[in-house]
This record gives sequence, structure tokens and C-alpha cells, in this order.
Amino acid sequence: MLGRTACRRFVLVLLFMNLPAPSQPSAPSSSAPTASRAVVWWSRVLNGFLLGVCALLVALSYYNFTLYCENFGCMGKGLLWMLWAVFATVGCLVALVVRAWQRRRGLDTRASGLAFGMLSVMGAGHLLVWLGTTVLR
Repeated sequence: MLGRTACRRFVLVLLFMNLPAPSQPSAPSSSAPTASRAVVWWSRVLNGFLLGVCALLVALSYYNFTLYCENFGCMGKGLLWMLWAVFATVGCLVALVVRAWQRRRGLDTRASGLAFGMLSVMGAGHLLVWLGTTVLR
């Protein structure tokens, strides 16, 4: 029951953390800057890239968790864990940079925030699994 509540809170935080700031009364002569088509296109491409990285890491996680220590030995499994960790770290950093860039341009940051949240949750889960299977054994 505690897991469901925590999951619901996490989803609510992800949904509502990118709400636009309340508009403040200003002079009618000043208008909000609008983003060009190229900027919006690049924002969508980067969002797709980040969500693709998340999907790649989910697939790599599944493969890594179902891999047995055969042929190449457990060293191959360790190398896959390291590869996953590098991809996840780079993905988190790229998601933060893209999200900051989108905020500065006044674009929607929901997809990059979702990607950062997914990468963070997967990273924390992998860290807990790694601690449970190797360090704390």
C-alpha cells in the first residue's frame, strides 16, 4: 500500500512540476516572446531523443537482469552494468541541460522533465539492486 501512494505522489509531482508561472499584470505594449519554428522543432527532437534514451535503458536493463554468467563470464554482465550507468548519467545531464534551455526559451518542459524523472528513478532502482546483490551481500 505504501508503494502505491509513493508512486501516485511521484506521478503527481511529475505532472504538476512544470506548470507555467502565473501571469503578472504588465503593460499591454509588452508581449511574451514567441519561439521560432526551428527552436520548437529542436525542442521536439531533443525530447524524442531523451525519451528514446529512456526506452533504450529500459531494454538494456531487461537484458542485463535476464543475462546469466556464461560464456564471457560475469565480467560481461559487469560491463553491461557499467555501460548502463554511463548512459544513464549522460542522459540525466543532457535532460537537465535541455530542460533548462527549454525553460529559458519559454517552451514546454514536460517531456524532458519526465525523461529526467524516469532516468532518476531507474538509476535509484539500479543502485539499490546493485547494493543488494554485491555490496551488502
